[in-house]
Amino acid sequence: MISFIINWSDQRFKTRKPEARREGYGLVSGFIGLGTNVLLAVMKLMIGLFSGSVSIMADALNSVTDTFASILTLMGFKIAAKDPDEGHPYGHQRFEYISGLFISILLLFVGIQFLQTSVKKIITPHSVKISLLVLIVLAISILMKLWQNLFYERIGHHINSQTLIATAKDSFMDVLTTAAILVSALIYQIWQLNIDGWVGLAVAIYISISGFLMLREFTNQLLGNRPSFKAVDRMTKALEQYHALLGFHDLLIHSYGPNAIFATVDVEIDSRWTLDQAHEMINDIEQDFKKQLAVTLVCHLDPIDLDNRHYNEIHSAIKRIIKAYDMNLHTHDFHVEQEESGEVVQFDIVVPQKIDVSDHDLNQQITRDLKEEFPDIATDINFDHNYIGEDKSTFDDDSAAS
Repeated sequence: MISFIINWSDQRFKTRKPEARREGYGLVSGFIGLGTNVLLAVMKLMIGLFSGSVSIMADALNSVTDTFASILTLMGFKIAAKDPDEGHPYGHQRFEYISGLFISILLLFVGIQFLQTSVKKIITPHSVKISLLVLIVLAISILMKLWQNLFYERIGHHINSQTLIATAKDSFMDVLTTAAILVSALIYQIWQLNIDGWVGLAVAIYISISGFLMLREFTNQLLGNRPSFKAVDRMTKALEQYHALLGFHDLLIHSYGPNAIFATVDVEIDSRWTLDQAHEMINDIEQDFKKQLAVTLVCHLDPIDLDNRHYNEIHSAIKRIIKAYDMNLHTHDFHVEQEESGEVVQFDIVVPQKIDVSDHDLNQQITRDLKEEFPDIATDINFDHNYIGEDKSTFDDDSAAS
């Protein structure tokens, strides 16, 4: 059934643009989720009211929350598919994360409410009515939620939607909680042992924790997560294919939604190239990134003078100095400016995150050590802390000319 839905969607949406195709999958998922969650909510509310079980009522309200979540999912995919406009030049795809944020807040609210109800039920327990119908409905609910989990997970990975993948995890947790409620009902049916309040408390805690974790995840996405290793590795390997480049560094990736990825990178070229040669090269790179990776890339040129022996001697000294600090420091963007006062050496130092020494202290130490070998030069050092991926600078390679 799931494969049929995916194949049908593939055929129906294959001619659409990526944003519209994603919207189509999202709407299919949202409508199917809405229908199944409404059915589950009605079934659980009916048996919850009949049995008087607080744990079943908690699970029923969880299904009601899932129903609202499906509506928000529909809204999220619909708005996220809107074209960029004057007020939103990068598009609206982050609204998918906003809808997920509202879902997590709603889930957290329901969980906290049922924490209170379950504690009251533990303090003053009431008898529950468990019948064969109650057990059958709970078993059907487990099967439906398991199907939902598989469905959301398949679609989520198919279109790379964190919202649907998170919803799949929520559905699987619902399988576990409903199974716990079913076990609780069986225990009461067989041994007349009423643990309904305690199971309700466990369900409420699960709902609250799930809501909090989802809230944190979608908040991080809105703030701007660090790109995945897979995405960084894919871009790095793509840049390595351009053998005319001497090197590259300072890769930055900005996400405005799953299909709205922007990136910048510094690329090193031979300083003897003409401006037309350099422009043709970076234009090819940017066009290839757009076509092959769906990434809008902007390249910054760093011309490298490979034949200046004096410059290479200075840079070799810098590499030797920072290597002696044993801090895993790297250098790039090396230039020597000729000014009236003399030579000014400009370069960047890539600083790992877990370094206790301040940039100011590093600056003073490097400048002092460099002046011991080249007394007449001044330094202009920039410290990089937030760039992504490996530093592939030519002059960071120990095999560079010296």
